[in-house]
Amino acid sequence: MSGSNPINPLPSDSAADVLAEYDRLPNVLSFNAGDPTGAGGSASDATVITSVGAHALPVVTGVYVRETRDTIGHVAVDEAAIAEQAAAVAEDIPLHVIKVGFVGSAEAVSAIAAFASDYATVPVIAYMPDLSWWTEQEIDHYLDAFRELLLPQTTVLVATTPRCVIGCCPSRPRIAAPAPPIWRARPPSKGCPSCWSPVCRWSATGWATCWLRRRPSC
Repeated sequence: MSGSNPINPLPSDSAADVLAEYDRLPNVLSFNAGDPTGAGGSASDATVITSVGAHALPVVTGVYVRETRDTIGHVAVDEAAIAEQAAAVAEDIPLHVIKVGFVGSAEAVSAIAAFASDYATVPVIAYMPDLSWWTEQEIDHYLDAFRELLLPQTTVLVATTPRCVIGCCPSRPRIAAPAPPIWRARPPSKGCPSCWSPVCRWSATGWATCWLRRRPSC
């Protein structure tokens, strides 16, 4: 009986083509929490990014405690561990977009903002979820860090509710005139038809990949 592998390997030319195609995939570094329902968080990021032909680089920032209707709590990952995850990946794989979801603490926001500043040419898509399940003190602390450290580096801001937008940018929650890059809510080409307002109400991950691939529609 032959000891060879019964599965025929790809011809060397085909393997090279597959690897070359993989190398051309845009890479999205996503900071987000684990979501046991699969409806959001890093699992959702990976699904959406992969579905449009990009490569997901998920950095885990914590774990949600939730079910399909409500968020009960969140267990945060230490900010140093978050920074180490991101640095290890970024030193090995080129980044095309950084997507920041809910990261669990003001300290984590600070660490991610410092990381993003080292990659100033990479667009940042930031998502502000509904934080009503948190205490007011936790919300204020998180939003303060977000406004001061991450928002100035943000290319596209995505929020789930008007309150989230006002919390991030209380001085100008609605801007209809041409605005600075942090308020630009659409890529240079046509985007999702629901996203023509200054603050995109669509999926942050969808925006990241749409921005990457300049797709005619989302």
